[in-house]
Amino acid sequence: MSKKEDTQNYLIFARKFRPQTFDEVIGQEPITTTLKNAIKKDRVAQSFLFTGSRGVGKTSTARILAKALNCEKGPAVEPCNQCVSCDEITRGTSLDILEIDGASNRGIDEIRALRENVKFKPTHGRYKIYIIDEVHQITHDGFNALLKTLEEPPPHVKFIFATTEAHKVPLTILSRCQRFNFRRIPTAEVVAKLKEVAREEKIKISDQAIFLIAKQSEGSLRDAEGLLDQMASFSGSKIEETDITFSLGLAESGVYFSILSALKERNTKEILTQIAKLSDEGKDLNQFAKGLVELFRNLLVFQVGGEAEKLIEGSDEELAELQKFKSAFSREELLFSLTLLQQLAREIRWAQTPRFSIEACLLKIAHRSDLKSIDEILKELKSFPKSNFVIPAEAGIQAHRSPTLSEKNVEFFPKSAPRTGASVKDFGDDLKSKEPQKKKDNFELEQAAVATSPEELPRPAFQRSAAIVSTAKQPNTVILRPKADKEETAPTKPKVVAGSTITISDVGRVWPDLLERVKAIKMSCGTYLAESEPVEVVDGFVVFGFPVEFKFHKEAIEHQSNKELVRSTLNTLLGATVNVSFVVTQPVKNVTTSPVSSAQLSDVKESEIITSALNIFEGSKVVRRDPN
Repeated sequence: MSKKEDTQNYLIFARKFRPQTFDEVIGQEPITTTLKNAIKKDRVAQSFLFTGSRGVGKTSTARILAKALNCEKGPAVEPCNQCVSCDEITRGTSLDILEIDGASNRGIDEIRALRENVKFKPTHGRYKIYIIDEVHQITHDGFNALLKTLEEPPPHVKFIFATTEAHKVPLTILSRCQRFNFRRIPTAEVVAKLKEVAREEKIKISDQAIFLIAKQSEGSLRDAEGLLDQMASFSGSKIEETDITFSLGLAESGVYFSILSALKERNTKEILTQIAKLSDEGKDLNQFAKGLVELFRNLLVFQVGGEAEKLIEGSDEELAELQKFKSAFSREELLFSLTLLQQLAREIRWAQTPRFSIEACLLKIAHRSDLKSIDEILKELKSFPKSNFVIPAEAGIQAHRSPTLSEKNVEFFPKSAPRTGASVKDFGDDLKSKEPQKKKDNFELEQAAVATSPEELPRPAFQRSAAIVSTAKQPNTVILRPKADKEETAPTKPKVVAGSTITISDVGRVWPDLLERVKAIKMSCGTYLAESEPVEVVDGFVVFGFPVEFKFHKEAIEHQSNKELVRSTLNTLLGATVNVSFVVTQPVKNVTTSPVSSAQLSDVKESEIITSALNIFEGSKVVRRDPN
């Protein structure tokens, strides 16, 4: 054979070492065992769907199945690979095995032609077998044209579909096929196969180089064989790890451990030097960022220890190096670093300056000593005296600024600070102490507000179990009407459920726990409920009010399942049986205000219902409505 003919007949490793029997298929034992048993028991289906990532053996298994069914000595569990039928299928010249590319034969016209051809019997084999690769590329109309033929094909026809994206195949097609999910091939099995190929091809390659090739293939044997073929052409007498890293633009394993050592010592100069070196050598910084994520993940697994160490894929040399850094970082530091590096790996693909992004991330990890663990923070919080705790008001809400004269209202409580029993009288006394010595008959409430800044007002201590955390968007407003005469009836107390002592205050006490539990069971229901607030308890019903802009949330939570979830959870927390109801509350319209006398303010301070309302609803305002 001439040199020219030898060049023309050259086969790449992926084709030359393609498996020819079920036993030669690597890493897919459950699938090959099922197919062999189906042939042995004469239970071969009419259509199959092989799905999995690239290069894991889908098309090769389809060809082996076709050979086993059409073998002259079969149907056989293993094809003989010697008869005319097996030889033609191996060389791709069989007229009875039609391999179709779904990407280029995806239209309805091609499927109609296929449907017309299936009625013809095979040339000399038992079956006419259609192998359609990348079947998810077929159009919707094409799939519809194939449905009837796929459901009731002629007895001499078999369909084998292969795809990397099974979720794009219509359910009507999936339901007519036996589905087999091909897994990624483990790195150890890829390494063993590459060593076998290198031995047969008389290629000298180091163990570190073989492992790096297998690792870069990400479970694809075809990719691994192709990369080995490329390296055999690139390198000289022996393939080393440096040949692969240079050819693919990868960072060597020693660079990772140098940076790890610099992070351990907080040596920022060494970190910047190593990154600059990688950038100058033209290394793939995207791959480098992924390598850092894997490095810290492996360190975290190493800290877990025991059987978990088997989950680390690495050469013996790499595992020995990792062992040295096992105790260099605390678990909190590793989790913090891993979070930063995962974010870096996501963002670096679109970063205009990847080098700067990596430098900033690693420097932040190097200065991790400024961090405190959650346990340390909790200990510090517990050591503070309770009187020092002040819950700041939420930024940006109207409660922060002092009310103007035109608004004519006083906001006693910051919106974000639930109160636990502070009365209006307490605040009234504080306001009185700041009044001018010269009193007027017509005392205006807003003058006290101007004289007393929000920072000077006392803030009650925070107790979660004693207040409702309001999530409504409209401020709760308490309206003060002028006292008509002395014979006016006393304020009525909150309504209670008949036969029980449940009040709106009881509902307010369990409100935070109600939200938390409902969200834990059903997040959407909890989200809807969070936009409401308890309004009243009447005739055995706890009424929840939604602002007008959250009418949709009110309608959604009224669905039977959501409503029952809220009712049952509330009953559990209250230890009583109540029903729930949902209403839409109208926003409080702007009203004109007029001066409030000292006597009227005193009435407010002594009013039990006003005190109760202020204890339940946060951010309350006291205004006077003009009776006219």
